[in-house]
Amino acid sequence: MSMDKNKRNVAAGGAIVLLVLCLLAGIYAWKHKAPDESATQGPVYAYADTEHIMMSHPDYAVYHRLELEYNAMVAQYQFEQWHYTQQAGKDGQVLQKAQSMSLMGAAAAEEELKAKAALKEADLNSALQQKYESLLKEKEQRLPSLNDADRLKAVNLQLQLNTLAMTKEQRETARNELIALLRKNGGTDSARAVAEAEAEMAPYKEKAKKELQDYVEAQRAELQSRQDTNDNLLKTQLAGLQNTPDPAIWNDEWKSKLDAKKQEMDDEKAKIMDDIRHCAARVAQEQGIDMIFSDYVGIGTAEDVTDDIIAKLA
Repeated sequence: MSMDKNKRNVAAGGAIVLLVLCLLAGIYAWKHKAPDESATQGPVYAYADTEHIMMSHPDYAVYHRLELEYNAMVAQYQFEQWHYTQQAGKDGQVLQKAQSMSLMGAAAAEEELKAKAALKEADLNSALQQKYESLLKEKEQRLPSLNDADRLKAVNLQLQLNTLAMTKEQRETARNELIALLRKNGGTDSARAVAEAEAEMAPYKEKAKKELQDYVEAQRAELQSRQDTNDNLLKTQLAGLQNTPDPAIWNDEWKSKLDAKKQEMDDEKAKIMDDIRHCAARVAQEQGIDMIFSDYVGIGTAEDVTDDIIAKLA
């Protein structure tokens, strides 16, 4: 009994000594603890490619179409301005400058044709993109599981493959990047999946190319006819002004139309930039970033968060 009591006393004494040591260790650690790393490391910087992010925004196609429409309106304005300027010339001046003005008119008509062709091509590319998205949904069960960022990259690469204005080298680069991305995420037969998707899209792309070619030829014929008419007017109508509109009123009307289209384009861009700023703020908050630059030229360890922001847009 006495031995048991002694054992209990020794155990109790050992526990007291251990507790004291723990308290002393805690006090020492508290007095000598390292300063908070976040308080000493300074501000955290990152950078992002704003143009690339904007082109990856889901509504960028809407903005791009507005931009093409605006360019087409400017080209039409310039052509009409040239046309009315010629009508307002004096008889002798019109005859003397007929040849040079005809060349200027042809150049203006060519710019108008380019703008209209670009707008038509954008519409066809958009239709091809929608067709690809439906094919992708049908084949999704055979494709590897992708996170949001990689899925967005995969879609962008496939959309590049379906764009009409692509060189053979650009198309091959996009194809290889897409295959590598699918394989990285567990795809076992990625090359075949991409080949099948391209094979199914081939007739749609050929049809779109033919439609674009026919459209351009029709527009070229129409513009040439208009140019021929203008050339004949330059040669035969020598009577000063030929029912031209009042320059001040004509300019005011065009200014109103161009300003309205420009405002529509700017409003769409502002919405996209608001989304980008919101997503950038989320990335900064999640990663503890103090400032994200769009044009970073400093020396340091600023991290590229372009893909992180794009992933938030998905």
